[in-house]
Amino acid sequence: MTLRTVLLSLQSLLSSAEPDDPQDAVVAKQYKEDPLCYKRTAKHWAVVYAQAQVSKQDDLSDLDAKIQQLKGMGFTESQARVALSSKNWNVEAAVESLFS
Repeated sequence: MTLRTVLLSLQSLLSSAEPDDPQDAVVAKQYKEDPLCYKRTAKHWAVVYAQAQVSKQDDLSDLDAKIQQLKGMGFTESQARVALSSKNWNVEAAVESLFS
């Protein structure tokens, strides 16, 4: 397998979502059941980990507030972000998952 083949395969995977054969079941479920939440979560992760810019129409301050709320309960930022994003940003469901 050549580098060119690998890169073409990677490009293909990134350009066409396969929610019925996912690499991450939580993300695929969110993609299929709540596309708006999926897009906001993807934007949030891009801002946090890829220094993406947020436009005024993509205000994500409510997501940051929820992370801060969980941090105030003693969880790390990483724990809060993962729990919230996997529970569609529902604070109660995220807290329940963190305690179980």
